[in-house]
Amino acid sequence: MNRDIFDEGGPLNIKKINSDQISMEIRFPLGPDGRVARECPNEACCPGYFKVKSGTGITKEQGQAYCPYCRFSAAPAAFTTKEQQKYMTGLIGAEITEGIQQMFEDTFKRGTTNLSRSGGLELHYKRGPKPVVPRPFEEEVRRDVICPHCGLDHSVFGLAIWCADCGKDIFLTHIEAEYSVLRSMLSDIGRRRLSLGNRVGAKDLENCLEDTVSIFEAVLRQEARRLMQLQGADIEEIENSIRKAGNAFQSISRSTIIFDKELGVKLLNSLSEAESISLENTFEKRHPITHNLGIVDKKYIDRARAAEKEGRDVLVTPEEIEAAIVLSMKVFRSVHAIECVPKKGKKETE
Repeated sequence: MNRDIFDEGGPLNIKKINSDQISMEIRFPLGPDGRVARECPNEACCPGYFKVKSGTGITKEQGQAYCPYCRFSAAPAAFTTKEQQKYMTGLIGAEITEGIQQMFEDTFKRGTTNLSRSGGLELHYKRGPKPVVPRPFEEEVRRDVICPHCGLDHSVFGLAIWCADCGKDIFLTHIEAEYSVLRSMLSDIGRRRLSLGNRVGAKDLENCLEDTVSIFEAVLRQEARRLMQLQGADIEEIENSIRKAGNAFQSISRSTIIFDKELGVKLLNSLSEAESISLENTFEKRHPITHNLGIVDKKYIDRARAAEKEGRDVLVTPEEIEAAIVLSMKVFRSVHAIECVPKKGKKETE
């Protein structure tokens, strides 16, 4: 058996470097949208899984790649997923199996006496089935965003912060992408109302308002984590504080109190008094929508100081939601621009 196990060329483009080394190329199959999965090497990172679109972003001489969630940096090859590692092992194993089978086949074809006949019995070799290597399983990731700095087209879970190629902060880009989806939904409400009825149109508006509040809550939760990190808090302290806050970030007034007392940040500093009141009143409409089928109750009237009548449907308009989106982005840009905050309980020295 003087044959090499690996044949040069083939689907893996195998090349013999020397008597002891070979090289091979393994390309991971792309999804239907042209994306390939990546996974953060940092075991503590959650969720750690994302996808990038081949041919976008930094395509030449990329020495470092980044996790969009924790910004862990390493060589791009370090971001292969566990599924992809299994896929690579399977392909290499299949090549080894093929090479060994070819060795036996070549040996038996030669008809060597001491191998082909033994004690009057003729030996035959039957090639086994070719190993099947399944494609790596890839999770569905539904949030797509393009980095405004390097052009990487990638998909993430939730609101990630960093570009996976250039490592720059693109948190606000992720938020704008979420609002872009929401605006698309708002623009289609008129058509759905005409084709499916007034109640469907009203429910669509209510859902859009709930999503507006949910985005606000998610962003403030992430910004609170970031600001606490700037203050030197450890991970356990940060997560305890976030749990303690509960659903407070769904409320403008409660969010304002937490950011002021716990973080020393004036949350609505970028808004006028009239804008702050407008945003709060819009958000308060979420209460009857979520808890009372959209029917105005006394609790909502008291909290929102609204003139609407108890027992009637709460009134939500597309213009109101659009205004809330614009005001929310003003708040986010202001808070995200903060790069230094004094330690909780201490005042900045002049």
